[in-house]
Amino acid sequence: MSGPRRRLWAIVVAAALPLPLALWVLAHRRLAADPDLARLLAWAGFLGLLWTLAVGARLDRELVGRARRLAEILATLPAARRRRDRVPAPAAFPLLSDLVAAVHRLVDHLDEVERRAAAAREEATRGLARERSRLAAVIRDLADGLFGCTLDGRIVLYNEAAVRLLGAPPELGLGHSLYALLMRRPILHQLREIERRRARGEGTVGEDFLCAGRDGERLFRCRLALVVEEDGTTQGFVLLLREAGAALAEGSTRDFLDRLETAWRGPLASLRAAAEVLEGELADHPGLHGFARGIVGDAEALEAILHRLADTGRTYVLARWPLQDVRLADVLEAVRDRLAERGVGVSLRDRAPDVWLAADSFVLTELLVSLCTEIDRRRPGAAVEVFARAGEEGVALEIGWDEAEGQAAAWVRAWLEGSLFARPRVEVDELFARHGARPVLMPGTTGGVVLAFTLPPPRALHARRGRTALPPRPEFYDFDIAPRTRPPTADRPLGELACVVFDLETTGLDPERDEIVQIAAVRVLGRRVLRGELFDTLVDPGRPIPPASTRFHGITDEMVRGKPPPAVALQRFHAFCGDRVLVAHNAAFDMAFLRRHEAEAGVRFDQPVLDTLLLAAALDERAEDLALDGLAARLGIDIQGRHTAPGDALATAEILVALLDLLAARGIRTLGEALEACRRMARIRRRTVTPAAGDAGDGRETAP
Repeated sequence: MSGPRRRLWAIVVAAALPLPLALWVLAHRRLAADPDLARLLAWAGFLGLLWTLAVGARLDRELVGRARRLAEILATLPAARRRRDRVPAPAAFPLLSDLVAAVHRLVDHLDEVERRAAAAREEATRGLARERSRLAAVIRDLADGLFGCTLDGRIVLYNEAAVRLLGAPPELGLGHSLYALLMRRPILHQLREIERRRARGEGTVGEDFLCAGRDGERLFRCRLALVVEEDGTTQGFVLLLREAGAALAEGSTRDFLDRLETAWRGPLASLRAAAEVLEGELADHPGLHGFARGIVGDAEALEAILHRLADTGRTYVLARWPLQDVRLADVLEAVRDRLAERGVGVSLRDRAPDVWLAADSFVLTELLVSLCTEIDRRRPGAAVEVFARAGEEGVALEIGWDEAEGQAAAWVRAWLEGSLFARPRVEVDELFARHGARPVLMPGTTGGVVLAFTLPPPRALHARRGRTALPPRPEFYDFDIAPRTRPPTADRPLGELACVVFDLETTGLDPERDEIVQIAAVRVLGRRVLRGELFDTLVDPGRPIPPASTRFHGITDEMVRGKPPPAVALQRFHAFCGDRVLVAHNAAFDMAFLRRHEAEAGVRFDQPVLDTLLLAAALDERAEDLALDGLAARLGIDIQGRHTAPGDALATAEILVALLDLLAARGIRTLGEALEACRRMARIRRRTVTPAAGDAGDGRETAP
């Protein structure tokens, strides 16, 4: 007997059995006094028992049996819905008929939900197809070749320019390996370098680098970027490439510099020596002596011109060869990794400060790996020390190891004249020359030998320590952007606005006397926070930053030294904003600082301004905690980088997006309605809220 049936019979017995039992007990007591009544009571008890069994059987058949039948019918519901059949109701039991009617209503509701979901899926599919076709058109028409690859180099995307550049080789195809088309080592080196930069919060896009085709006959100028998912995992990479040029691929830099510097060196030296001898011989002939002196002067002038031409040639070559700013510590870390992969046992000691230089990172790494490998071949387990010194002319590097100069001179010369790569064949000293470097072997100051050379200085300034970057979430395309970026009007729906959400950090809370020390902003398009479009600049306030303010935002006088003044920072911020709607939390405070510098900066912030504090107050006028922290907590928003302008701007942007549906439910759906709500709440709060002190840049209450 099943569980429902047992429970049913237990209920029937518990409800109906006490009556027959009571009748039998009463009959037994009346048997002696009134036998006829006793027999009547006994028969009544017996009939009551039969009635109990009959009712139980009826309920068992009608309720349990038909309920089981209904369960079987409901089990076939998915198939019935596909056939649009109605669910049949078991007959002769009204309770189950009502239940089936409820099921019918539920099925009808599910059908309606399914129709809406199908329509939404169809519209989303059409939209996705449109965006895919537009993106495909953009990729197809790119002048540069493009490859999208998995981390192991399998091609998942390429365009027609890549086919043209590579000449449609048979190895090119979806699912094929990129390394059947291009050299593997430069690409893997760049992947490692970008991962190192990403770990420091410096982005996921690399610098230009050169990579040879698989045949070694052609060079391509490439750039690589990682494809990173929202959870931070790396799914693959995108590679852009273009032809590096025949002159860059085939021309010999060393020969070019040799022609400039040595072709005339011999004749000039002979001419100068002859002129000096002639000058001595003609000392007794004043007229001829002056003529000889003129020849010596001309020879010296020609020699100076030659040196200038050589320097110009080096500048020309360096401009054509893609050098990037690299951190020497990163290069040495890559060298250690490559030596470990090769099983080279030298000990590489780093005595270099945290310096940056301009170099082809892959080539410089391979040069140092090759040099250390040669040292290890002759002196296994030797200690190699790297010294670096940054100067105005560049970064002087010294690679030192323990070996006699006479022993090292021969093999170092052979190494410099040898080839670093088999394909394309490029000699070591030519690679140094392409960096504007001339390696010289000299005795070490404390023994051993040193290979010294100077590499170009970095093209940009690089801080030794930077603030932790907020995780970017780039939004770099939107093909439907045009209708949403027109100048805003009062009837524009809030969900279609193009906004700039910003935040300031200041020296204090008085807009009349204090100054800006940081401006940060992020663009919002519709309901999307474009985290990749972030504006962030420190500002030199022209005065000391009070320690009380520094405790909140962490900005010191040292950090703002040399940064743009407020007027220049506002010009850049105004260009970032364009005509988009401005949004801030307690916007009146921030706008007071901006408007104070408008005349000096030559700009006007005359676009509409929304205040997330006042919008939140419009939703609940009795709310007490409308500070950024409290509002974010109620909306389930995690603030990353609190009390920094970028962190607070991003949090305010997320709050704005979260408020849109809540505002719509209150009838605030357009820009005009939102502005009116802000004005209304500003009037109310001006009467009821007492201005309170807070930290510099947030938590302040100022009348709009």
